[in-house]
Amino acid sequence: MDKKKIWKIAIVGCGDIAEHTYMAQMPRNTRAEVVACCDIKPERAAHFKEKFGIRAYADVDDLLANEDFDIMMDTASIQAHYGLNMKALKAGKHLYSQKPIGVTVEEATNMIEAAKASNVKFAASPIHMLRPDIREAKRLIAQGILGKISIIRAIAAHGGPEYFQYRVNDPSWFYEPGAGAIYDLGVHALHTVTGILGPAKAVSCMATISEPNRVVRSGNFNGKPIDSGKLYDNYLIHLDFGGGTIGDVLTGFCMKATTAPSLEIYGEYGAIIFTGEWKNPFKIYIDEPDRKIRGWLEQYPQERPPQEFYQCSCIADLIDAIEEDRAPAITPEHARHVIDIMCNVDQCAADGTVHKLNTVF
Repeated sequence: MDKKKIWKIAIVGCGDIAEHTYMAQMPRNTRAEVVACCDIKPERAAHFKEKFGIRAYADVDDLLANEDFDIMMDTASIQAHYGLNMKALKAGKHLYSQKPIGVTVEEATNMIEAAKASNVKFAASPIHMLRPDIREAKRLIAQGILGKISIIRAIAAHGGPEYFQYRVNDPSWFYEPGAGAIYDLGVHALHTVTGILGPAKAVSCMATISEPNRVVRSGNFNGKPIDSGKLYDNYLIHLDFGGGTIGDVLTGFCMKATTAPSLEIYGEYGAIIFTGEWKNPFKIYIDEPDRKIRGWLEQYPQERPPQEFYQCSCIADLIDAIEEDRAPAITPEHARHVIDIMCNVDQCAADGTVHKLNTVF
């Protein structure tokens, strides 16, 4: 396939992440060009048209029928993903979808089958398995530097979308059924731990509604009250990977600030602790009795990553996957497994039991 082609992209969902992350970063990819946008609120699409000089649509069916493009980026709200994604896949468009791609295993399976039927590539957020630090930690673990893994712990939490981010648009929808902390934040940590260790076999969970009433703290809706008592906002999730390996994920909208590591991996020979630092994103502790070595190792990268990593790396990888006829690095099968976990989490919290998982990737 011609690698000099400029791939045309249509972005659906003209919200904050689309405007300030994807549209801001897309010019760094010389093989991609955003040619159109779509939003059910015409004023948002019109704003993108004026700001970025692209064509605007208010209906995705109109976009698919009349716009010439190759890849659709779904950056709409969580509840809209499945319907939009299915339309794009059935129309023969390559697809990148923001997380989660759907809210049930059945929805994820339907999308996977639709992509196969249309012979298109489908990349599914989150993008953590494209991160050089995560990929390096996975490589080291696969080489046995920690021995058998005992436990992996991850945190994906903040004070809520109304608390820590300046938002032009009303964040109330995050607290409506079909959205919530597990789908907005928990998905990140679950994607990371399963991406490193592979599929989990079972899940259990404690969850609660800790803050049933909230107030928007910035942006256009500053001061607006939010009824946040419909969904759990505070989760402690436990995973069983089998073979004596377990996982622990803390997620929710109730952590105003923290200095805790975002990711910790412990094995029989040591630990990998993610520090959040840019130059040295994680520390390694090694225990080698035969060599009488025990202590922290200062890690120096031996080579540069093959590509610069940024939020739009998902599009660069998707284009590579199309041109090389391979699966994207962030697969919908992996996303489906994480959805399987998330669908069981609320049930686990309600009935207090361990639930077996039925998907792999």
